[in-house]
Amino acid sequence: MPTNPELIKLCKFWDKLTEKLMEMELYSDEDYDALRCKMEGDKAELRIGSVSGHRAHVFIDKKELEYYDENEDVDKVIKRLMEDRAGAICEFMKEDKYILGVRCKDIKDLEETFKVLAFATSMDLRIENPTAWYGEEFEMLDRKCWIEDKVERELCAVNKLLEKLEARLKRI
Repeated sequence: MPTNPELIKLCKFWDKLTEKLMEMELYSDEDYDALRCKMEGDKAELRIGSVSGHRAHVFIDKKELEYYDENEDVDKVIKRLMEDRAGAICEFMKEDKYILGVRCKDIKDLEETFKVLAFATSMDLRIENPTAWYGEEFEMLDRKCWIEDKVERELCAVNKLLEKLEARLKRI
């Protein structure tokens, strides 16, 4: 089955955005080196970081996402970003009481989905040690994002950084 041209465009967009985020030093080298977007038909499999299971499947024909990450804080951020930015209906994928990722359906904005997935890389590191990634005084963050709650802080950071990048993203 030939790859959907829209999917090719979205993967190229994601690739350019990940380059920009690496330039901003928001990724570990190891995570960045592992990134890839494999496409077939209407499905993309994105390698999100250096851990082999850190992946996402995007089904553009069905407008669905399966995001795999066992870090509960990251899953909370991804779920909220997908709901707020991509207009999706999302739920946690669970096994017993453990969250294994996020499943979303009825995605309204696929480009926003790929933006969210670009920020998923190294998110666990940024959440756990924000000063190492955003600076000792959080100088990379908008002052509104200086929030104690780590999930809310990362949500704010991603949204504010995307606002700043919007003009550049239109040229990608």
